[in-house]
Amino acid sequence: MKSNKPIPFAAIGMEKKTLKILEMVFNGPGKGDYILVETLKEAQACIFDLDGLNGMNLWKDYRNQNQHLPTLIFSLNDKDIAGTVYVKKPIEVEKLLKALSKIKRLLKEQSLEKTLQAVSAKSGAAERQAPRNAQLATDMAIEKEEEAVHQFCGYTQDINPNNPEEIKKIYYDSSQYLQGFFEKAFVIAQQLDSGGILIEGLYSTMILLQNQNIILCGNEFRNHQLRTMALLPISKSHLRIVTLSETEVAEHKRTEHLVARPLDEFLWRVALWTSRGRLAKGTDLSKKIVLLHWPNFTRLVVTPYALRISALWTTQPHSLLETVKILNIPQRYVFAFFNAASAIQLAFVDRRTSPRHSQNTPSTNNKHGLFQRLLARLRLQE
Repeated sequence: MKSNKPIPFAAIGMEKKTLKILEMVFNGPGKGDYILVETLKEAQACIFDLDGLNGMNLWKDYRNQNQHLPTLIFSLNDKDIAGTVYVKKPIEVEKLLKALSKIKRLLKEQSLEKTLQAVSAKSGAAERQAPRNAQLATDMAIEKEEEAVHQFCGYTQDINPNNPEEIKKIYYDSSQYLQGFFEKAFVIAQQLDSGGILIEGLYSTMILLQNQNIILCGNEFRNHQLRTMALLPISKSHLRIVTLSETEVAEHKRTEHLVARPLDEFLWRVALWTSRGRLAKGTDLSKKIVLLHWPNFTRLVVTPYALRISALWTTQPHSLLETVKILNIPQRYVFAFFNAASAIQLAFVDRRTSPRHSQNTPSTNNKHGLFQRLLARLRLQE
């Protein structure tokens, strides 16, 4: 999607007064960026007034038919509907412009995802046909990888860790996103001997079965929807964690069409999408990172340098900044990997004040030699 082409929005359920405000904004500060169209067929996004006559019934019909259309919601009451952007009435121009900007960003993200899928399809066809032009196949693979890397690791440039203002840029509050809520549900689920955890407030049923490493989702729940939801800050007041017995889990399975996917893969992916190369607020850059065991990369998204980071941390704990320096790689790749591993409780910050020392010097040297051999082998594979 070209940035110089205005984004067409359809307006649904609008009173005349609200519609005039929209027209004023679209013809004023939003001119050239956004345009109002008459039908949903012409639109790339929608603005929906939930307070209009029969608003909720209209909303249900609209959502069923337009699940993937980015939507901005107007209402007097707080509305925390997954995959949407909310603007509280009475409408303030600045807040409306910020909300429109979020929709614009979501559309760009969707465009990138479609490009990635197209490149993936082309790459698969190229592999089946075993093309003679090896350079073409290489270029397609690189393009596919770059798009995926952006989605999972972002574009954040390295910061100066001695500059407090720059340090602020790499942090985000995971509790303000679905990531934090899912991680909280994951912790609660670990305490259950049986049954599962139902997350209420999403437009699709979602049940965590931690003992089986499974999450059950509605059949309509796709990765691109999950990614859209992961990118947007969300109010926890509309989400609820409900403990289910084995009987209740079985009833949900019987009455709803639920699809199972690996829970660790789900949480890992959500953490990558949300963080995009940043760190959860409070993460210490200088403390050692402990990796409990080697990640299951046959199931998990493999980010750049993930194998080398794993080799380093399983050999000996190192801080995030030490890891960047030792491996000589961009900070965002180390941060992204740590966020994902932390989300499934595979990695954590060692908060003990005393550094880890080996009492056996020869053993330390042996570990160092083993890591060097591992690192050399991984470099050959990358």
